[in-house]
Amino acid sequence: MESKTKLYYDTNEVAELVGCEPSALRFWEKKFPQLSPKRDARNRRRYTERDIEIVKKIMHQRDKQGRTLKGTREQLRRKEEAQLLIQRLLRVRKFLVEIQEKL
Repeated sequence: MESKTKLYYDTNEVAELVGCEPSALRFWEKKFPQLSPKRDARNRRRYTERDIEIVKKIMHQRDKQGRTLKGTREQLRRKEEAQLLIQRLLRVRKFLVEIQEKL
């Protein structure tokens, strides 16, 4: 699969991959802080696999779930916070297990 071998994609490639217009990608970049493609030396956007997954989540929330931009932004923020909380809890659990083993 070509999608797993490339590190960066340009705007037109991403638009074709996910089935939207390049202008939508540029618009969502302004509305969603999670979507932040890097810029190359010529100031062109370079999307990573992570960026593409975020675009897919935005499209799913909008098209399949019927959410507004504000609702989609809030949902993505909540999921991000939940993932961070899970990571913190896993670190605390690991720490407690280490302490238990030492006792």
